[in-house]
Amino acid sequence: MRRLVLLLITVLLLSGCMAPKYQRDPGVVPQDYRFQSAQGQAQPDLNSLADLSWWQIFDDPVLQNLIRTALVQNYDVRLAVARVAESRAQVGVSRSSWLPDFSGTALYRREKVSRTGSNPPIPPEVSVTESLAQFNFDLFWEIDIFGRLRNLTQAAQADFYASEWGQRAVWAAVVADVARAYFELRTLDRQLEIARSTLESFETSRHLVKLRKRQGLVSGEDVAQADVLIHTAGVKIPDLERQIAQKENQICILLGDNPQPIQRGKSLSELAVRPTVPAGLPSVLLERRPDIRQSEETLIAANYRIGSARANFFPRIFLTGLAGTRSVDLGKLFTGPSSIWNIGPTMTVPIFTSGFNYFTLKSTQAQQEQALVLYQLTVRQAFREVSDGLVAHSKLEEVRNEQEALVASYELYSKLARKRFKGGLETFLTVLDSDRQLFSAELDLASVHLAQLLTVVQLYKALGGGWEPITMHP
Repeated sequence: MRRLVLLLITVLLLSGCMAPKYQRDPGVVPQDYRFQSAQGQAQPDLNSLADLSWWQIFDDPVLQNLIRTALVQNYDVRLAVARVAESRAQVGVSRSSWLPDFSGTALYRREKVSRTGSNPPIPPEVSVTESLAQFNFDLFWEIDIFGRLRNLTQAAQADFYASEWGQRAVWAAVVADVARAYFELRTLDRQLEIARSTLESFETSRHLVKLRKRQGLVSGEDVAQADVLIHTAGVKIPDLERQIAQKENQICILLGDNPQPIQRGKSLSELAVRPTVPAGLPSVLLERRPDIRQSEETLIAANYRIGSARANFFPRIFLTGLAGTRSVDLGKLFTGPSSIWNIGPTMTVPIFTSGFNYFTLKSTQAQQEQALVLYQLTVRQAFREVSDGLVAHSKLEEVRNEQEALVASYELYSKLARKRFKGGLETFLTVLDSDRQLFSAELDLASVHLAQLLTVVQLYKALGGGWEPITMHP
């Protein structure tokens, strides 16, 4: 009896340590983000930009409505929902293997045997036809002593959690993609306004030059230079109109709609860029970023599959049984004498599997190693994205200030050049050159403003924000 107890304890201990004990290993986590001090934070703050909801970050009502629509209709979102449903069902499939499997069988067979198929042959007076009727219930139950099924179920559960975090990653990506495309659309709108306004200014200048040429005050070369500027601005307009239409089509696809015009909200100048961007603690990033959590759950699932593969080296014990009736006379099928039953354990022991169990274990261990590397790579990439966003947010503010000063300088330069030209102190070529450079600087300023907005989008996503579903919108 004592030996039996010791054997049972040993079995329980073995079954509990099949899967390696999981310990989170993201690699070295920095104390703070690189360039975080550039945002005016000497020490990392517990708060983060990602603590805000997406409707608090993107305060344009039109943009909010676009994001709201995308979070419901976007095809990637709908695929992610279906993947979560599939993973949830797979957990149920795996759990069902823990329970007994009952099945029923009903059989009726009538057959004729050969009279000459036996030795001696069957005499003519003996019937060669017979019937068999049977009705029974079958029991099959694998008793999971060594944790093979339990580890597979835990792996399926981890896969389910990974699919949920994957869904949140898709939400975050959709929010960022819609915001990015909308900001790009408003930038193109602004550049189109600049191009049209500049074209009108160039046409006015050309009219003035033509009047002066008639008076013999300027040469035909000045008129030709004015034409060059008009075509420079003119060629921009249809190209920007093309880009606007294509950007609208892109947004429609993100919304799950057919190509159509997109409603506008705030102008580019009204879309505010956050002056500071709190990043929070790097250690919190491991909990907040959905792609990191998805990668970690995939690693956990691989860890459990090692436990299932190890259990293949141990015996598998089944409880099988049958209860029912059997009779050659259909009328007596459900009488007492026709009843049958059997029940008992069955054990299979792997003796020689041609290396199948060994290589299965090695395969799961290699998969776990791959999952660990991918998890640590995802963490490193996340830290890089946050640091890239922080330095971009800081430096682009300086770039914008310089670009605004440059535009102001070209505006003054253009104003003075025109004044001196009208006074006969400057050639018209100087006026044209100042106008051309002002046009280019204004377009560049719109691009810099866009870059600032996109940096906030990128940093918000990098910090793990933006994945709250639409149902959480008040």
